[in-house]
Amino acid sequence: MALHLQQLQKQTQRLIMTPQMQQSIQLLQLNSMELEQLADQELTENPFLTVEEQGEEEPREEQTESRQDSENGQQPEQDAFDQVREGIEERMLSGENGQVAAPPAPESSLSNEQPQTEQPQPPSAADAAGTTTPEEGENPDAPSLEKVPEQFEQVDLNWDEYYSDSENSTYSGNREDIEERDFAEYVAAKTSLADQLHWQLRCSTLEDLDARICEYLIGDLNDDGYLAPEATAEAAAEFGIEIEQVERVLAILQEFDPPGIGARSLAESLLIQMKNLGSYSDLARKILENHLTVFQKKKFRELGRKLGVSEEELIDLHHKVSRLEPHPGRSLSVESVQYITPDVFVKLIDGELMIYLNEGRIGKLSVDRFYQRMLHQQRRALTQKDREYAVEKFRSALTLIKNIEKRKSTILRVTEAIMDVQRPFLESGVERLKPLTLREVADMVGMHESTVARVTSSKYVETPQGNYELKYFFSSSIDSAGSDAVSSWAIKEKLQQIIHDEDPAKPHSDQKIAEMLKERSFEIARRTVTKYREQLKILPAKYRRQT
Repeated sequence: MALHLQQLQKQTQRLIMTPQMQQSIQLLQLNSMELEQLADQELTENPFLTVEEQGEEEPREEQTESRQDSENGQQPEQDAFDQVREGIEERMLSGENGQVAAPPAPESSLSNEQPQTEQPQPPSAADAAGTTTPEEGENPDAPSLEKVPEQFEQVDLNWDEYYSDSENSTYSGNREDIEERDFAEYVAAKTSLADQLHWQLRCSTLEDLDARICEYLIGDLNDDGYLAPEATAEAAAEFGIEIEQVERVLAILQEFDPPGIGARSLAESLLIQMKNLGSYSDLARKILENHLTVFQKKKFRELGRKLGVSEEELIDLHHKVSRLEPHPGRSLSVESVQYITPDVFVKLIDGELMIYLNEGRIGKLSVDRFYQRMLHQQRRALTQKDREYAVEKFRSALTLIKNIEKRKSTILRVTEAIMDVQRPFLESGVERLKPLTLREVADMVGMHESTVARVTSSKYVETPQGNYELKYFFSSSIDSAGSDAVSSWAIKEKLQQIIHDEDPAKPHSDQKIAEMLKERSFEIARRTVTKYREQLKILPAKYRRQT
């Protein structure tokens, strides 16, 4: 069949998402902190976007006029303080005790007195230092210290200029720099495991090749402080040496703090810690290296018959091992702390449900009126390229603000629908949590199920019962003996309570827990109890037993 080109007309239906729709969907998935970061990025890129600060009501034109008035002689109130400071500095004279001499009396106060003969005055300390007294032409009516005691506190004087021989015993940075400085910079950074080990390496006797081998092994440690079993062989191949030399360096590394570091297995780490504590024994080595699984299950009678030791010895050894750290590097592991900022606040005030968003800085996002007015008034003065750029940024700013407002409305509607259903939870707690699905909420708000899923993704709500993720309120239903179905989270809460109240010496099995829940009108099978227990990361009964 020959290939040839031809033109065809075909009519199809397909969904084309505009950039505005894509941005709207993207904003729905962001929580408040992520949205604020996106808004900050847009503020740096789009000159038409601005954040209205609190109390900022004066338009830019009025600010410009006030600035021009100050340049024309109409000084603001702060200029009065500057005049006061200048008058004080002009009349500053240093006495014997460092006190300020009173300013000369104005001419009006001397008009009725007899003219006095000028007497020669001895030079003052200020004259000796090069400071001159007020001369003719100066304003004698400048305010004095006695007249303006309240303004004097606001006058900043550098006393070092008047007491040049004195030593400054303290240092303080510039006031503006201090105000802009983030005091979180002074918080000491957490020491990592690698930093701690490298510091101990510099204090050790290892040198040259041995020190480089130790650095290589430190770099191979995981967050828990363990080495891979093949780490020593890889180090020997890396440096082209015998593995015995690497083992010798590793033995020194295992003496570093925290105890148990540099082990290649859990048993080796526990034995290293027992050596440091002085509780090491051949029995401990034999059990931890060869019978650790049976020892973990607390089958002391079976293990005692196999090793020929008493059950009491094994119990005593188990108490010692249980106090050791299975993850020696965990105490120095650097983990990023995830802070939760509620996106929605839900409160019950006099029995009425109040819901509002945590808008942050984005709630004051608006279009800059100055640039908007400039775009309309000076449009002809702009070049074609500048005009296209300005129009594009202006439309982008309007679209972003519109999509943010749409996001607020959507989140409020979805949260209101969820909280109307979960009203008993807000009043009584998790036990009254009702089963709820995305489909039910989507039907209540008239949206698609995927939209509700985006709204509830990675967002938290602050309720009278605490902070919860919005997805927490969606759960499957469990039939109960009562008239209403119960949420699976309520079952998990009951399960946790039962295990918390059990006797540590005789923990409940999953079958026993299922029977106890049945007595409380919750019909669930044993395998369901097992599934919920594993989801809550609770150990089985044989591992919870404490002798």
